[in-house]
Amino acid sequence: MKAFIDCDCEILQRTLELFLKDHAASVQDCDFMISDEPQSSAKPLFLIGENGDLALPFSKQMLLSKLEDFQGELKRDLSEYGAASAEDEICALFDEFKARIIEILRRQNG
Repeated sequence: MKAFIDCDCEILQRTLELFLKDHAASVQDCDFMISDEPQSSAKPLFLIGENGDLALPFSKQMLLSKLEDFQGELKRDLSEYGAASAEDEICALFDEFKARIIEILRRQNG
């Protein structure tokens, strides 16, 4: 899980940075963004606050649990729409290539 934290509230920003220090990433490298204000982004947005994904106040454990649920939902949504990661596509191509090579070798060796 990689998250970019962008909150207007400085206290919330610092708290999230402390709680998520092992999961922090740049906006380019993140899986999703975390904010206390709605904003448009190419990345999915996890919203903290009233009517958001997580209400205030929260504990570190509550935050991590909600973020794991959020990321799981994102993965389910991607798989439902048939979107595969580049890694999955490369692995599938490699498996196909390997199977074709084995088939050729078996034909040659009789």
